[in-house]
Amino acid sequence: MALGDQGYVSIAELIVYVPALVLALIVCSRHGLHRASGWMYTVLLCVVRIVGAICQLVTYSDQSEGLLKATLIIDSIGISPLLLATLGMLSRLQGTPVFSIKQFRLVQLLIALGLILSIAGGSSSSSSADGTVTTSNTTKAAIILYVVALAGLSFILITTSGYRSAVPIQERRIPVAVAIAWPFILVRLVYSVLAIFVQGDTFSVVGGSVPVRVGMAVVEEFVVVIDYLVLGYGLQKLEPEQQGELANRQWKDGRNRRHRRSEGP
Repeated sequence: MALGDQGYVSIAELIVYVPALVLALIVCSRHGLHRASGWMYTVLLCVVRIVGAICQLVTYSDQSEGLLKATLIIDSIGISPLLLATLGMLSRLQGTPVFSIKQFRLVQLLIALGLILSIAGGSSSSSSADGTVTTSNTTKAAIILYVVALAGLSFILITTSGYRSAVPIQERRIPVAVAIAWPFILVRLVYSVLAIFVQGDTFSVVGGSVPVRVGMAVVEEFVVVIDYLVLGYGLQKLEPEQQGELANRQWKDGRNRRHRRSEGP
């Protein structure tokens, strides 16, 4: 079967994300594979998009319900590493007294719950004979959690930007890079909201307008990945004691220090 427009988009994704994955792995090896490191989630996003592009290409020869569900799940869970990468970047901002680990963990929890619901919702989605996809309420709940998480990230970004003088000079690039990525993440999330809640011929993960999807989702993710990779190559590696709270889990160290102080000499 000849490739359609979506097939060519999938090929373009492979062309972009395969080398981006290699570059992201290099950045991760440079900065360390911390679970909260934004570049680890950039690696995850590249992997998700590579797998998604392959699944999309396979659908041209296999229209099974299982493959369709896999495509839906992969498309929706891609938002999670996008948001987690942003959270990881912001977690490097040390010396800002406004936020504690609780605020970062709350946003992280919202994204994680959104990921779980996206997988569950994609598994329960169905399609009709005409190709119309019926999304579950679970998927809708996941998108709502992503929206709330982005609002939390926006608040953290705006607030920490006012404390740039308390951040090491080189680390001051981070809020700038995140600010550049923010409108693209917003548009990407708006597309998901419209695709889930509105659907139709224009907004749909399966069978929707390809130009709209490219302009509101594919390009946005390309830009964010490139933005964060450029940031990763421009920043120096932080030692463990220099990592932001989310990156090195200083809350555990703090708890242990308080416990030792309570025991006395």
